[in-house]
Amino acid sequence: MAVNSELKYAGAALSDGSEERIPYWHLDSGQPGDVFLVIAEQHGNEVQGCEVIRRFWRVCEEHLRAGQVYLVPFANPLALRHRRSHITLGPEQPYADAAGQNMNLNWPGDPEGHDTSRLCHALHDAVVRHCTRCLDLHSWSRFTATCTLVRADVPEAVALGEATAVRFQMMVPPFRRDPAEGTTIGSLFNDNGLAATCIELAPQWVIREKEVALGLRAATNIAKLLGMIDGDMEPLDGPAVTFDQSTRAERTHTVTAPCSGLFVENGLETSDYVEQGQSLGHIISDVDLSTVGIPAPVAGYLWQYGCHREHSDIALPPQHPYADEGDVLASVMPVE
Repeated sequence: MAVNSELKYAGAALSDGSEERIPYWHLDSGQPGDVFLVIAEQHGNEVQGCEVIRRFWRVCEEHLRAGQVYLVPFANPLALRHRRSHITLGPEQPYADAAGQNMNLNWPGDPEGHDTSRLCHALHDAVVRHCTRCLDLHSWSRFTATCTLVRADVPEAVALGEATAVRFQMMVPPFRRDPAEGTTIGSLFNDNGLAATCIELAPQWVIREKEVALGLRAATNIAKLLGMIDGDMEPLDGPAVTFDQSTRAERTHTVTAPCSGLFVENGLETSDYVEQGQSLGHIISDVDLSTVGIPAPVAGYLWQYGCHREHSDIALPPQHPYADEGDVLASVMPVE
């Protein structure tokens, strides 16, 4: 039986009296099964998942054999057009300065609330409430490796996380917040007998083929795990690095700048494997112009790489490669 694929819209009545129509795809195999939601761009600068979803739509059109799929590539079109994480943010404002309009803290939304909450309500009514499993696609800065965030207390969510075949898997606790204030979309699933997992694809602001391929593999693997698409899941090349959020610092071997100067990276990327003693780059000292090599302290995978500071995802100065003595240049996680 052919897959029924439709473009639909969730209509949100905004506070100025206008309507925002959020497009999404709904695919129905005509056979019983899970109802799988893949959602991206809750934050306007996190765009990698949008292309993941476009490609996954094509996969589902051809290969969906059971259940239904809802695909929302532009969950927050207001923030997308604003070109920032939330619609209330100005230049170089961090996520926390959001006046409550962080989309992923507003589920299931409120039709009488602020505009971001109204978007959540519209999507929840049209899409989310029908779904049993969710893959939530986000992005964080280029200095931290792509990572799956897995709710450790929900076995079904752990299974989804493992299926993503992403190198780093961070086990996270339940999100604690007064439900009346809104919650994350992952918690909406995981706290109500369903299951969701989240992937942070690095970096923000841009769309890169390598990350899109990782996201597409993750979505397709989950659909295979759920019996919605035939075939074997595509495995991760090499071991996964799984760690608990609360013990992350204990697992990592942090590399700091031995002197001040300009850190020159050595062509590596986060998630790359490095041998103990391998060159991570060097510092050009701004005191005596000496070149100071930066070796890897252990063998393992690069969890963080590159000199950066707080809020490097919202401004260029925090990404500047000038390091003060003691600044973090990299962190490596060995395989256990």
